Amino acid sequence: MTVPSETFNPISTPAADWSDPANWSGGVVPGAGVAAAITGTTALLDPGVTIEASLALAGAAVLSGNDGAVVLGSSAAVTISGSGALYANDSVVNQGVIALGAASSLSVVVELGALSGLTGAAPPSFASTGTIALETGATLAITGTAFENTGTLALAGGTLMLDGGALGGGGTIDLTGGALAWLGDGVADQQFSFAGGTLALADPLLGAAVSLTGFTSGDVLLLPTLADARIAQSNGQVTIETATGIVEGSFALAGAPALSVVASGSGSAVVIAAASAPAPANDPPCFARGTAILTPSGYRPVEHLAVGDPVITASGGVQPIVWVGQHTSDLATHPAPHRVQPIRIAAGALAHSVPRRALRVSPDHAIALDGVLIPAKLLVNGATIIQEQDCLAITYHHIELARHDIVLAEAAPCETYLDTGNRAGFSTASSWPVRQKRWDHDACAPLVTAGARLRRSRAALHDRACALGFAPAAAATVSLWIDGRPAARDAAGRFAVPLVHGGRAIIRSHRFIPAHFDPGSDDRRELGVAITALRAGRRHFNPDDLAQSGFHPRASGDTARWTDGNGVIHLPTCVRSIAVDIAGLPLAWQRAAPPQ
Repeated sequence: MTVPSETFNPISTPAADWSDPANWSGGVVPGAGVAAAITGTTALLDPGVTIEASLALAGAAVLSGNDGAVVLGSSAAVTISGSGALYANDSVVNQGVIALGAASSLSVVVELGALSGLTGAAPPSFASTGTIALETGATLAITGTAFENTGTLALAGGTLMLDGGALGGGGTIDLTGGALAWLGDGVADQQFSFAGGTLALADPLLGAAVSLTGFTSGDVLLLPTLADARIAQSNGQVTIETATGIVEGSFALAGAPALSVVASGSGSAVVIAAASAPAPANDPPCFARGTAILTPSGYRPVEHLAVGDPVITASGGVQPIVWVGQHTSDLATHPAPHRVQPIRIAAGALAHSVPRRALRVSPDHAIALDGVLIPAKLLVNGATIIQEQDCLAITYHHIELARHDIVLAEAAPCETYLDTGNRAGFSTASSWPVRQKRWDHDACAPLVTAGARLRRSRAALHDRACALGFAPAAAATVSLWIDGRPAARDAAGRFAVPLVHGGRAIIRSHRFIPAHFDPGSDDRRELGVAITALRAGRRHFNPDDLAQSGFHPRASGDTARWTDGNGVIHLPTCVRSIAVDIAGLPLAWQRAAPPQ
């Protein structure tokens, strides 16, 4: 039996309406039992429309709610090849099957639309009661929304990036084949099944009913923002605490394997107890494996270059390589991973087509900008230039010329190796002499790490990011978690307090680094929300009186107290609701959606 097929060829104006038969190749709007395809264009879904067809998205195809939700019914089977996106106001719902092919990507973006900012407006959500499956190298990116997964998410070597909302729903997430689940917000009511994967919690809060099964050697629970974490195991339950004893959350662990915590500077990793070699203390600047360097025969991956090979310098000269080196870092065991985690410079972040594609370098690798050299870590802005905090292992390569010079890496001007005493940090395939040099004497350009010159470069990169469509906006989602679950909020903004509770609550929000949004700022603290008061009925409390942890010291003259995104407060007795008066919200970079 031949399955009917339809291809979306939009002709309607001004909107490419899914429900207009004229936009389909056979003149029929596809329903259940029909194989439909959308390639390289956007289909708008009116409110009330539910997709029940088998639908193939390719070539950056987009399903966009027309001032409403995107709903995939129980008969829907959506396959992604290349890339696809779901854009909606208020909600995206999946009741069927979403399958991402190898190396494909799907972006799910949910906004509040016309209700944004109104007191009592329902938060955006992505709800999946069906199945979502990712093949090797596929990426599912969910932004601006909570993810209510009551079904199954199978990450078979794929990556889940959830940034902008909490994860809950009582579903299952399978991590196999080196899969990564990177979660930017809190987690509750979810089972993680491991068979070779990493669960990275940018926010270390684990609420109620979280369980891990199959966790064994090679699996990792990464806590990148929780330094020096402590764990306690008892009767199949694992509790995660801060270094000062504050409980961040707990999870059930099947099989009761012996866990250990590897403290790693700004974060920690929970792994199966095993002896491991210490990471090297030397972390010299380098190019990440795969970075292409310009040579007379074109761009070549840095790992394919050898002593004697010629490269083209930024001045147009041709110089032979005199030494090559490499080293690999396991960031799960590294004592300070922030010193090693790669800086990713997006395509076009420095100038038009510079770099020509994403460039990844070590934090201390210097970029040449307007006649000076600036370490990449000082250029991070959180939008076009970021540090990959979810990176678990990295192999770096470097090349040395007869003199320190500038080469073109992915078309971006970057320094070659300067031996300042860190050559021992490399494992190298070629012999090398000892010739330690100095930045103030042997560098090809001045090294800038502070001052007006750095601020000018950061301001230019900020303007470049804005020109590429990025814009700072307030991240308004603030929640109150009590005993591992988010508290309900009424139309007046008051959070409900249960009759029985543990005496503490967590004011949770996004966090931001001021220097990422103000190129003239040196403030690199992670800030959440600024709180002026806490109100329980007629009682008003100064946040200083209730704060337990997760608050920054109050600066002189401040009328508010900033949290770090997880402000722990003492709950006053006999309180049935509490309101939080907020004077400042965290910022987040937003990028305009592709034109419809």
